[in-house]
Amino acid sequence: MSDRHYSKTIEQKLLPSLQTEDAEGLVHLLDSLSRSEQRTAGYMLGERLLIECQPDVYWKMTDALVRYDSRAYLITLMKTFLVRWKQGTASLSDEPLEQLAASFNDVERQKVALLLLPEFDQPKQVEQLFHLLGISKGREQMVYLVRIDTLPCLFLLLRSLRYIEHDRSEVLKVARQLMKRGTGGSFNLASIIKVAFGLDELTGTFSLRLQPYQIARLEQSYEAFCQSVG
Repeated sequence: MSDRHYSKTIEQKLLPSLQTEDAEGLVHLLDSLSRSEQRTAGYMLGERLLIECQPDVYWKMTDALVRYDSRAYLITLMKTFLVRWKQGTASLSDEPLEQLAASFNDVERQKVALLLLPEFDQPKQVEQLFHLLGISKGREQMVYLVRIDTLPCLFLLLRSLRYIEHDRSEVLKVARQLMKRGTGGSFNLASIIKVAFGLDELTGTFSLRLQPYQIARLEQSYEAFCQSVG
């Protein structure tokens, strides 16, 4: 049977803890439920109750739930964060998020990065998330940027390659990964990388034609990059 996403009985149990901002009480309640009831409660919290509540309540409950059972609640409540972020009721600058992020282990950091990165439409947001998660510029960020096919991530990937430009084989590997993905943006970025780093051995039919003197502007201006790659 599929998981239930709503139960009036469970809702009536959850609401008092939310109304009184009793995070400890919420955790104790969840701990008393069966596995299937916990899953239903998780859906209800993530899909509605913690979207509709005040920001301080959301963060207080999110912090408590993630620390209680990260595997069960981290991604659910980061999806809730995305909804609230789009609504303007949560921000990457929220102090509770910074405090929570500081407690993430490597696996949690990776999960959150890969969930949030595709949603951002500006390079500054991507950079802010990397800073928040303690993901360093250069190779460490590239591990994520090469996996996300959005213009902000492609732009920052191009800039990140300057950190490893002495490692020709690694730059070539990134370009080939982009070509293998085969989307318009990634293929165009591979074309830019070929010119920017003089990768004559990178073969392919590229529709984007650029001269070396044009590359600097693309690395410096996100607007110019989007006009060429998007």
